[in-house]
Amino acid sequence: MKILINRKIVQGPWGGGNNFVKSFHDSLLSSHQIVYDLSHNDIDLIVMIDPRYDDCGISINEIFAYKQKNPKVKILHRINECDARKNTNDIDKLLLASNKIADETVFISEWLRDYFIERGFNKKNHVIYNGCNTSHFYPLKNPENKTIDNPIKIVTHHWSDNWMKGFDVYRYLDQLCEKNPEKYQFTYIGRYAKEYIPKHTIVIPPKSGKELGDELRKHDIYITASRWEPCGMHHIEGAASGLPVIYHTEGGGIVEGCKNHGLSFRNVEEIPERLEDVKRSYKKLISKIDYQFLSSDRCVSRYLDIVNSMI
Repeated sequence: MKILINRKIVQGPWGGGNNFVKSFHDSLLSSHQIVYDLSHNDIDLIVMIDPRYDDCGISINEIFAYKQKNPKVKILHRINECDARKNTNDIDKLLLASNKIADETVFISEWLRDYFIERGFNKKNHVIYNGCNTSHFYPLKNPENKTIDNPIKIVTHHWSDNWMKGFDVYRYLDQLCEKNPEKYQFTYIGRYAKEYIPKHTIVIPPKSGKELGDELRKHDIYITASRWEPCGMHHIEGAASGLPVIYHTEGGGIVEGCKNHGLSFRNVEEIPERLEDVKRSYKKLISKIDYQFLSSDRCVSRYLDIVNSMI
């Protein structure tokens, strides 16, 4: 079968959608022909990762035109965005409109599915959580034997520098490290928000793959302060690296991915207490991390089942 994925793979540090395309592409190669342009007249299935047009992909308008000329082509739409994520006002409408031509839709969390159902979505759908490459993101040997000493080594990473990723919390952590350098050390990997220059945070340029996994494993606790995230990849990679996660209760789909891998907080005032909670319950929290759930193998297998049922 010939399958088109409407987003090309980008090498190096990039967002969660790009990581999915890499894993999905590799899994399909053994049994299907993968293409990335609409010059072919015999495409059986189009997997739409993002309906917008940019240099890395094909827009919904081009896919719609192809569908009109080739009505037998099936379309599987993976929705991993919403306006709440980046405080925008144009994404929801586009995603809802694009589903008029999709045969089946995958949401990357129940929170995101319910978000769109409230806005009028009513077509056949599935929920498949993201997963990561566990050959890059995996725990230290015998993680249950690890202990947390002072300073507690806290880490997060983001490709996007949008303020909604939780920079109000990361700014608080910077201040916490200033006041208590003997108790806390915070490392931020990725693109830091331009609105605030941290003074007591270790900022590391974006990393990906094994290089990122190796860096994450140097730390004790992962934190994500992202709000209204459809699902995300960062916390998955953190937990898969053997780190308990503390996460914001307003994390959107992140809450579903983290509830078995750490503890939640509602505001910055709770963070010191949560860090101590994790420190006290470290072995118990480590033992609860579900590495199979966090794996891209589990994620891609679900997509392959849907793809094979459609074609």
